[in-house]
Amino acid sequence: MISRRRAVLALNALVLAAGLTGIATAAGAQTAKPITMRIAHALPETHGYSLWLADFKKELDTLAQGRVDVQVFPNAQLGKETEYLEGMKLGAIDGAVMGRHGQIDPRLDVLNLPMIYRDEAHVSAVLHRDGPVREKVDAIMLEKGFKVLGWGELGFRNITTKTGPVAKASDLKGIVIRVPNVEPWLAAFRAWGANPTPMDFSELYSALQQGVVTAQENPPELIYTSKFYEVQKFLSLTQHANIPSQFVVSKAYWDKLPDDLKPIVLKAARASQDRQVAATRAANAKLVADLEKAGMTVVRNVDKESFRAGAEVSWKAFEAKYGGDLIKAIQDTK
Repeated sequence: MISRRRAVLALNALVLAAGLTGIATAAGAQTAKPITMRIAHALPETHGYSLWLADFKKELDTLAQGRVDVQVFPNAQLGKETEYLEGMKLGAIDGAVMGRHGQIDPRLDVLNLPMIYRDEAHVSAVLHRDGPVREKVDAIMLEKGFKVLGWGELGFRNITTKTGPVAKASDLKGIVIRVPNVEPWLAAFRAWGANPTPMDFSELYSALQQGVVTAQENPPELIYTSKFYEVQKFLSLTQHANIPSQFVVSKAYWDKLPDDLKPIVLKAARASQDRQVAATRAANAKLVADLEKAGMTVVRNVDKESFRAGAEVSWKAFEAKYGGDLIKAIQDTK
């Protein structure tokens, strides 16, 4: 009888100990310090980049149950886009939303080639769904030390000018226009007769205001949120290119994430990517009318085909340097 009682007491003690251990483990998991993810971008808080990252943060909070503390630093608080790549390598920031893939590897300038995309559906087929092009460009990024969480969109780009409209490519002759420091673009704008001048986006408004450059090109959302309508008169809907943006973290940061957390981060990133693309396209469609209301003269009747010959100059230069495989892969994507 005594031995049986002792056995029961021992069993109860084991059950109690196991329960306490489980409670302690659960409490420990709940109170564990979240992993910080510091993400920078250079655009205003009103821009879609901020909305994209806010959506990602909300999605990840739900899926990861608070295990990751996403901290967003907009409006170039942590430096210019040109400084983010080095910042990630040094661990000063963990990731960024930007459009610097061509600086990460010049082969990725294929995504920037003028006139390379047929329409929005083609862009999505190339970059927003799994396929051979996305697989290849993601692999190149990882090889260079950056893990792609998502490919976003700024939208098709249009030219704004101070002195006159651009209804055809030859209207660009002699115009000093700011463009990103993307070699295929420099080649194309030179072929169109312009004087392309690279500079960081954060310096663009003051450069337009002071007349350092008299024209620029960007999607409607950037033109509106950056208030370029205050210093530019004409908006010409050239839709000559579509530079994708990317949400990346450093490979070093990615490698340190717990393995069970990585698919959760990717799931949240893909969901927020898809919503960012849809929201950006809707915003750009509306903002053309808003820019018109703000005083810009919108030139809708643009001879887009007149830009093709100059665009193909940049294609040939790119193909000679890096090969035509990716160009063909993009063109073949349905």
